[in-house]
Amino acid sequence: MLAELRDCSDVQPYWTELDGWPSDQLEALGHALVELPDSAHWAFDSVLNRVLRLLALKRDGGRAAAAVRVAVGGLAPAAVRRVAAMLAQAQREQVLVSQLAGLPDGDLGTELGACLLHEMILRRKSVTAVADAWTRRLAGHPLADLPLHALPGETSVPMANHGSGWQGTELPFGPSKVDPITLAGTVPALSRGSTPPDMTAAVTTWLTESNGRAEAAVFTFASPLTPDEVGVRTMAALGLDCLAGGGLVLRQAGLDEVVAMVFGAAANGGAYDHGLGGAYGRAATWRSMDALAGGSHVGCAWWIFDAANDWFYRVAWDLGVVCLRPGGHVMAVLAATDSD
Repeated sequence: MLAELRDCSDVQPYWTELDGWPSDQLEALGHALVELPDSAHWAFDSVLNRVLRLLALKRDGGRAAAAVRVAVGGLAPAAVRRVAAMLAQAQREQVLVSQLAGLPDGDLGTELGACLLHEMILRRKSVTAVADAWTRRLAGHPLADLPLHALPGETSVPMANHGSGWQGTELPFGPSKVDPITLAGTVPALSRGSTPPDMTAAVTTWLTESNGRAEAAVFTFASPLTPDEVGVRTMAALGLDCLAGGGLVLRQAGLDEVVAMVFGAAANGGAYDHGLGGAYGRAATWRSMDALAGGSHVGCAWWIFDAANDWFYRVAWDLGVVCLRPGGHVMAVLAATDSD
């Protein structure tokens, strides 16, 4: 098959053939494709992806184990993360825990385990049985600081689409039933401070791999505001580029809705990128959320917004979040937009 693939113009017949293969043959083909020096050839890559899906997405412990062996046998890190998402979507909790307990040492085994843990948490699957062991193993890993349990606000995080990607809440407002705020609001005396770099973490791929732009800002008020004093004129007084020209639509939001929106932006990405996926999208979400909230979301009030102006593209990828921190002296804003 490998020799035929090198010169083929249509991989669909090979996909159809693979659908009938047993797991041991699929695994052997997966290893062979990973070991090829020119495995980046489009046909090889396409068939390898098919093999991984056939192994990881069928609810079968033997196939799950085969997918793991192919993944840690030399897959690129991005492909390892996709395998983790597919396994977490399709396989039973006990099968996944068993695989986590037996993952081999090494960078790929650790990467697969790190991503699988967080993909499971996002799907409400418990990792308690292996949490202590993996907390130690993940020391120094980019996901090490992310808790191995669901966080407040994650109950509305959208579930994965077919195990290979993430279906986020449609931006900017998703399913919100809250009416727009028409209150003028208080116009406060304010000063603009420094903006933590992490505030835009959730839209990193929008900015680096697509056509996106973002605006993030932190303001300190001379006199504290209560959530009931925040209105349209309050937002206009901030002098943000993303609100120039008016057209603001502002809604109150709960923590769950804000987290779901920010996660959708991070995991799915913008117009021309594939996002960060579930595990790294979760990490980026909380980097942005913590930066908006000043370290803790407890006691914060939240709003989401959009604006019919020249700053927002209003195609499919728009995000606007406002956080009034406890005490009412500090407000943080994150806005992002992207277009194809």
